[in-house]
Amino acid sequence: MSDLSEQTLSPRDLGHQAVRSATALMVRQVVVQGLNVVGGILLARLLTPTEFGLYAIVTFLLTFLAAFGGTGLAASLIRQPNEPVELEYRSVYTIQQVIVIALVLVLWMAAPWIAHAYRLPPDNAWIFRLVALSLLATSFMVIPQVRLERHLAFDKLALVEIAQAFTYNVTAVFLAWWGLGPLSFAIALLLRSITGAILANWISPWKIGWSWDWNTARKHLEFGLFLQGGQVVSLIKDSITPVFVGLYLGAESVGYINWAQMVANYTVMALMVFQRLYMPMFARLQQDRVLLARFVERVLLVTNAITAPVSVLTLVLIEPITRLIFGEKWLVALPIFYLLVLANLVVASSTPLQGLLNALGQSQTTFAFTLLWAGITWVLGLPFVYWFGDIGFAITNVVVQVTNLWLFAIVRKQLPICIWGPVLSTWATSLLVGVIVWLLAQLATVPNLYILVGFFLLGLLLFGVIFAQRHKTTVRELYWAWKVR
Repeated sequence: MSDLSEQTLSPRDLGHQAVRSATALMVRQVVVQGLNVVGGILLARLLTPTEFGLYAIVTFLLTFLAAFGGTGLAASLIRQPNEPVELEYRSVYTIQQVIVIALVLVLWMAAPWIAHAYRLPPDNAWIFRLVALSLLATSFMVIPQVRLERHLAFDKLALVEIAQAFTYNVTAVFLAWWGLGPLSFAIALLLRSITGAILANWISPWKIGWSWDWNTARKHLEFGLFLQGGQVVSLIKDSITPVFVGLYLGAESVGYINWAQMVANYTVMALMVFQRLYMPMFARLQQDRVLLARFVERVLLVTNAITAPVSVLTLVLIEPITRLIFGEKWLVALPIFYLLVLANLVVASSTPLQGLLNALGQSQTTFAFTLLWAGITWVLGLPFVYWFGDIGFAITNVVVQVTNLWLFAIVRKQLPICIWGPVLSTWATSLLVGVIVWLLAQLATVPNLYILVGFFLLGLLLFGVIFAQRHKTTVRELYWAWKVR
């Protein structure tokens, strides 16, 4: 049983605990995303673009519904200064369970209609019924997950998520290879959800109970609804590909877009998991704005230093990467990739800054931006896809990312921090390294995977040396914080 008693941490102790959590998340990210990368590559090689598009459509539907079983409504329990009492946990859990059970019943009954809408055989309605069951299973890990996140126990959460990733990818690839088609993804997600629920409750057990105390739940829902709503609206924004593009252009176009997004997003996968660390970490420092500002600037430097070199190297080596790893059938999707990878210029900064706003209690602001991005995606995406085809989606995404400049301006009004310094420093260095690697690749061809990996590692090594020389103080601080963890 995990000891999650409330602790009062000094800024120094918090820094050490944050580094320990970040280390655990990094290890988790390497393992989990390594499994996801291998699974994605195998599925991309096993499936045709049309089948890969159908896989993306089914996966999106699963992800959209599974979002309701996440920790969004309970997020206020993470950021409140004092340890929540059992009544608070049970009140929020009860509200969320009512929502989940209602969704499960609706999805179970609507499954045949959804299968028909996507031109699937009638027996494939079981795909969506398995999704309903996975949603129910996921809801049982919400409170244990909240308790672990609240205490920055991401090393324990990492074990749960590694087990989930292993279960999902092995099951999905094996069943797809066995010929079960989209049903394999639904079975894999159900097994993933059951695995997570069992392990989370074993690592952080709590006495599951229902308590309908609306007054207690309401104060938490006022914050959590905006955060959960933001997650749902974000998924609605992303639904333009599996819904509109899938119905209008067909599953093949969805497959090309999904592949381009997958490759472009490989470079920011670490930031996706760190997003869970930002809010509880920043919330602990919200009373000391000077220390918080300095900490946020360090975070921006690190996130951009992770994203920039990998993004640029992927960009300059994308043709041999596509040909040698995924197969030549995906070369036609490179124009889409070139536009989608531009998002990494701002995502490395906007993700932690959204976490900062949530930590400061400004979940309404992040929700408003999520609505803005969803609105732009659909208002511009529909005509752009109609006029330009699948690349119209990528053009729309570029417009969406430009609005992050407004987000940066709002954050600076809340907290006087330097945003552009870390961005310009890391990306300028990465571009220099990218040009060097690109020139070398032009002089020497990339005939096999070994040469490709060699070029990529060379670029990372060059960036690391230059970054360490330009930011000696930050590197030294990170080293000592890790050493005394």
